[in-house]
Amino acid sequence: MAFPKNQLLIQEYEYDFAVDGGATGVFDLSSKANKADLPVGAIRKSAHVLVQTALVGVGASAKLGTTASDATFAANAGVGTYSLNAIFNNTTAVAVSAASGADCVMTVAGAPLTAGKLKVLVEFILPNS
Repeated sequence: MAFPKNQLLIQEYEYDFAVDGGATGVFDLSSKANKADLPVGAIRKSAHVLVQTALVGVGASAKLGTTASDATFAANAGVGTYSLNAIFNNTTAVAVSAASGADCVMTVAGAPLTAGKLKVLVEFILPNS
């Protein structure tokens, strides 16, 4: 996927129980159709997680981030924390690299999810050179 340079861009990722299921493990949200890893060399300005349908699953927990830092967007927490319209933010700027992670993943642990939907909006700039 080609991204324009010198512009503030937003890459949107989505987890949807109705589409993705709720098994424990790692969901690679950036590998879904019409999604992509951020380009290496970009500056990730912020990430925002918006819960559109509360996550549900007795004993389940979830976290969101990258392969390199799997809780950088939202820390590991019981699903009760992921209630309807909850918002999680990370506004620490990071240069996107293999070490910082260019993808978006959601990790479910403890027990499977039985419902939920959320969006991850990652704001970034791709420098001209």
